[in-house]
Amino acid sequence: MDIMKLMKQAQKLKKLQKEISNLEITADSQGARLVISGAGQVKKFEITQELYDSGREKLQSSIAGLVESCLKKQQDLQKEKAKEAMSGLNIPGL
Repeated sequence: MDIMKLMKQAQKLKKLQKEISNLEITADSQGARLVISGAGQVKKFEITQELYDSGREKLQSSIAGLVESCLKKQQDLQKEKAKEAMSGLNIPGL
């Protein structure tokens, strides 16, 4: 593999990483909403008064489900984007 091709691929990956960081991923669950960046930074967290008043157990369950859903979306997005970026490298299994 030639060094110029590798350098171009490295630039492409760096650009992709920045693009992913700028994306927002949103998940909603039972009166709660979480928005994170593609890099995993929490941008916004909201809960309805109804959820807040529903009790500690339901609130904890909703938040746990919300975080899990958002992180799953983030991981899936990163995998998809990485697969796109790596497609030009002709690596077996990609």
